[in-house]
Amino acid sequence: MVRIQITIDAEIDDDELKARSPLMKILKILSKEEDSQVKWYMENRERILAQEKDKREVFKAEKARRKKKDEGTVNEVVYPVAPIDNVLRFP
Repeated sequence: MVRIQITIDAEIDDDELKARSPLMKILKILSKEEDSQVKWYMENRERILAQEKDKREVFKAEKARRKKKDEGTVNEVVYPVAPIDNVLRFP
């Protein structure tokens, strides 16, 4: 058996920590769930996933709004042009 020590010196934002990220996979394998970062992530996993879900929903809504705007189908109120003499006539 060989003992290896790896030091990773990096600043990682909370929103960048994902279970499927290469760094987290390596930490899980090497630490066998004993690393403090892995424990912290596992304890806060639900909160992080909820934040990511909220961000995706906001992004999707913004993307749909932009698509509608580009197509010209944005909900707009169009007022009729008033007649010059300001008298409305109904046929």
